Amino acid sequence: MVDRRQGPLRRVPQPQGLTRVLRSGLMPIWADPARGERVRLLADDDLTLLAMFVAPPSARPTASDLRALPGTDLARFAEVAMRDLPGVQVTAGLDEAAALTAAGAVVGRSLVHMVRQDLQDDSPPLRWAAPHLAAGLSVVGVESVNDDTLEAAQRLAYGSAPDHGPFIGAHEPGLFSSLLAGELLGPVYQDASIAVLDAGGGVVGGLIATRWEGIGSEWRGGPWVAEVFTIPGAPLLLGRSLLARAVAVSALDGHRAVGLTMSATNRARHLHERLGFRDAFYRVTLDLPGTWPGGPEGQRG
Repeated sequence: MVDRRQGPLRRVPQPQGLTRVLRSGLMPIWADPARGERVRLLADDDLTLLAMFVAPPSARPTASDLRALPGTDLARFAEVAMRDLPGVQVTAGLDEAAALTAAGAVVGRSLVHMVRQDLQDDSPPLRWAAPHLAAGLSVVGVESVNDDTLEAAQRLAYGSAPDHGPFIGAHEPGLFSSLLAGELLGPVYQDASIAVLDAGGGVVGGLIATRWEGIGSEWRGGPWVAEVFTIPGAPLLLGRSLLARAVAVSALDGHRAVGLTMSATNRARHLHERLGFRDAFYRVTLDLPGTWPGGPEGQRG
């Protein structure tokens, strides 16, 4: 690998066990298959690993959960991230977000990750497992509904307020299909994932849960509600009923906790708190200045 950033050309050795994700004109971004298929690593000039993130399949270059590795100086972390991820949209923890902001990143929205703990010691009511539905509505597993149909309903649900979406690029074409394919937050948790249909077979609401491993100490793995939505005109509190069902199913399956992500400004937050969810950790979305040199196709490599 040749480093063309500054000065004379020089060879950049390859750290043992890592593979390069080539980026024109920048230090390589590294992949470590042992950490996960889409986990990427940033390194300093001397190849000291400084940070890791997840690169979801996305038309826009995206770095999810960008975090400094233990012992990394946050100022240097920010410098390297700005250098190697120009034009990338990232999510980061509060400390990393502060360092990136000080280095010139533009803050977007705040996300809160909420967790319902102690599902076994403080189990939810069994009745939650059977959501109350209005006349004419029925429930099917999400695998029974076409991906495009589900995505169209999700887009209709968010309407002109995409900032209430649960993850970066909630309105981006194809990202919902990637979620259903298990490429974003792990495989779909089929027992908890359902769609609500009207009498004509149209989707009026849905919940997608996954088995998310996580990549940090805040979440050790388990059911994660990646999406819950209802379209305009759906029965009041249908989304709450779907979420309550996911909590109950997770408990019945023996899981100890279930989590979800939402915008910190989402008005439904208090409804989640009534189901036992509490704030667990936070992320901030930021736009890093510059232009990504590899084009959108580079993100998918």
